[in-house]
Amino acid sequence: MKRYVSPQKIIFLCSAIITITCWNGSMVDSSGKDKRPDVNFYGKLEDHMTTCEVEDILIGGKYEQIAFYLPIHGAKTDLEKNKDDKPQIEPRQNKVLLDLSEISAISMVHPDRPTEHELEINSRKYVEVEVTTITGSKQHYIIESAREISCLKIDKGPKQDQKPIQEKRKLNMLHVKNLWITGYKTGQNALKSDPHNTAISEKTKIAEGTEQILDQMEKKVNNLSKEDSSNYQQLKESLLSMLRALRDQLQKMLNLIKN
Repeated sequence: MKRYVSPQKIIFLCSAIITITCWNGSMVDSSGKDKRPDVNFYGKLEDHMTTCEVEDILIGGKYEQIAFYLPIHGAKTDLEKNKDDKPQIEPRQNKVLLDLSEISAISMVHPDRPTEHELEINSRKYVEVEVTTITGSKQHYIIESAREISCLKIDKGPKQDQKPIQEKRKLNMLHVKNLWITGYKTGQNALKSDPHNTAISEKTKIAEGTEQILDQMEKKVNNLSKEDSSNYQQLKESLLSMLRALRDQLQKMLNLIKN
């Protein structure tokens, strides 16, 4: 006796496959040695030891929609905290999303002794920063102490007359005294790797086609009358046809990943 599998379960399994496949695909693409941000934000970085020119700036791996949180009144530093305190208001429930294109500078509010001024809220540590926008307005936020900033340090040497050396840098927000964004360049990857951009375009088409197929499957199931069982065979044939199309889409995605 064949086991009956509901159409809803089929759609759920297909959606899960698509999600896993697309996620793996993005991981493969991001691991390439020449992978750099599509937009190259550059400027200067001052930590507690040096100041240097940097480019390919990312905060938490992003240059858009970067989460900052509004300060929590009454939050205590690591030295002031009391283990018996009740859980405090969660700052991540009150976030502001900023793009690097909107920011001219990020400065630590307490740069000299940063660990003494860390805020511990619900077992997470934050530092207070001042963000200056390109319009000149300033706003205080808090951000995770461990939020990572990655960039390329540009070392032009003492004579400034030879090809600069690029050093990859990764440091936590706790170690950043000042980060100045002085500009950005676009189209970087298009100049370095045309096949990569072609793959992204192809992935977009595949994702859109897959989404359309899943939408059609969902509509078929939702429009099926529960009282009328005569439509079952018709629904079955329609779903099988869509599953074949879905399999073709998945195969295209797998071929992109392998290449």
